[in-house]
Amino acid sequence: MLVVSKGEFARMVQVSPGRVSQWIAEGKIGPDALQGEGRLAKIIVDRAMAQVRLRRDPGQVVGNGIATRLFDEPESVAADQERLPREPLALPIDRSDDVALQIQQERLESEKRKNRLASIDEAVKLGKLVPADDVRAEMMRLARQVDDENAAMLADFASAIAGRFAVQQRDVLHLLREIRNEKKAASARRASALVEDVPETVEVQVEVGSS
Repeated sequence: MLVVSKGEFARMVQVSPGRVSQWIAEGKIGPDALQGEGRLAKIIVDRAMAQVRLRRDPGQVVGNGIATRLFDEPESVAADQERLPREPLALPIDRSDDVALQIQQERLESEKRKNRLASIDEAVKLGKLVPADDVRAEMMRLARQVDDENAAMLADFASAIAGRFAVQQRDVLHLLREIRNEKKAASARRASALVEDVPETVEVQVEVGSS
């Protein structure tokens, strides 16, 4: 555990001694990170760094990211003094009760949600994504159109066959309609079997841009 004076701590984190005193007054450096009292109190480095990192302005975290390091890597304050670790040490902290951290996380989630929605909207405009209901409605419309055109052809087929083979056009048309209905029913059964193997959703990779 490294304990240093306020001035030495200020040099480590590259701020003014006044800023360190301000952190203490604001509670960003708590009593458990101090050794002694008053002006002669010294600072427990790892605890103080962890507390300032956690309790800093939430707006700064939203701008830089929660994982952004608050301090540059500290330099040794004396040749014979123990070097600090490359990453600041932090005591176990129950962050679930930390209101500031919760606000930070909510803001970050809000920004991520905005980016996702904006990326989806852009993908729709570029034709990379199409609403499933629109596709389904268009396919049904095309299928009905083809079916109606095929049904209209039966009368022409019946007339041609009746004229060629000298039979009643009405009888030929009735037979053609029976055959058509049988084929449609068989086709519908095959399509129903294929639908059972089709997943309800399809995974699509959408690139999320920065806002």
